[in-house]
Formats: sequence, C-alpha cells, structure tokens
Amino acid sequence: MSSDQKRSKPIKNRKPKKKKKKKKKKRDPNLPKRPRNAYFLFAADMRPTLHKTGMRMAEINRELGRLWNELPDERKEGYQEQSEVNKKRYAEEMKEYRKNNPQPLKESSSDSSSSLSEDTIQYLKMQQKKKKRRERKKKREYMRRMREKKRKMKKKKKHRRSSSTHRRSKHKKKRDSSSESSVGYYSSSSSSSSETSFSSSD
Repeated sequence: MSSDQKRSKPIKNRKPKKKKKKKKKKRDPNLPKRPRNAYFLFAADMRPTLHKTGMRMAEINRELGRLWNELPDERKEGYQEQSEVNKKRYAEEMKEYRKNNPQPLKESSSDSSSSLSEDTIQYLKMQQKKKKRRERKKKREYMRRMREKKRKMKKKKKHRRSSSTHRRSKHKKKRDSSSESSVGYYSSSSSSSSETSFSSSD
C-alpha cells in the first residue's frame, strides 16, 4: 500500500475514557451526628443575619472569621461550653449505637500471614528484593545521565569561551591590519603631495 492510500483512510474518533466515580458509602441514618465546635456554633447563629444582607458565600465566610476574632472572650466561652456539652452527648450516643450495632472484627495481618504457605512467603520476599534492585538500578541510571548532562554543559561553556576569545583575537587582528593600511595610505599620499609641490617649485 502506498503512503497516499494510508493517509486517505479515515481516522476513527476515539472516545475519551470516562473515569470511574467512586461510590460513596451510604450513611447509616441511626448514626449520631458529630458535634460542632465553638466557631461553627457561632457561625450557625450569625449566618442567617448575614444572608439577608445579600452577601456572597465567600464574603460571608470572611465576615464570620473577622467577627469571631473580634468577639470578646466571655461570649466565646459560652460557645465553647456549649460545644463541650455536645461532645459529651455525642460520646454517650456513640456508646449506645455501638452496643446496638456491633461491627464485625477485621482479620489481623498475623492471621493472614500464618494462612500463607512458606513457598508463597519466599516468593513474595523475592519479589520485594527484585523491586528494590530495580529501584536502585533506576537511581544509578538517573545519576549517570545527570553526570553526563553536566559534562556536556561544561564542554559547551568551554567551547563558547574559546570561540568568543578566538573572535576577539580575529577582530583585533583586523583592526590592527586596517590601522596599518590606513597609516601606509596616508604616508604615501603625503609623500606624493610633497613630490608634486617640489616639482612645481622647480
């Protein structure tokens, strides 16, 4: 097949691969909600008043931070006490929830390792060693490339310096030769003019 025939073939439009979205775990409705800290309790009280002003969410958050910093310690202590009460309530609710919904115990790593045979354990160890060797080899290769790169850069710099000095010397020689030629020209012209003046006087 010729190159023209190859080019004439229509290219298929490849669809981009869609990323698989991770499925969120469904939250248990009986699970108690985590308690809010002092700042979030203050924000919950102040947010509806700031919403009425027509401010954006980012501006509201900035304003809430500023108001919290300017808030006196007495009022802050009230919110902190309220948050501590909520924490205690949450801890009690969690105890009750765990009693009613006991979680299944996970298998420990020691149990899983004991279930494996000796051959599989040796094979896994060999694989780990091979992986470490590959990583070391990659590291050595990278370091070698970096050294070569540095050497090339040094050579380039030296070549540039030598070429620049060579150009300067050439330029100097040209200037010297041009100055010498100009001096010779002026001396010859002066001698010719003196000869003509002498002949005319005769």
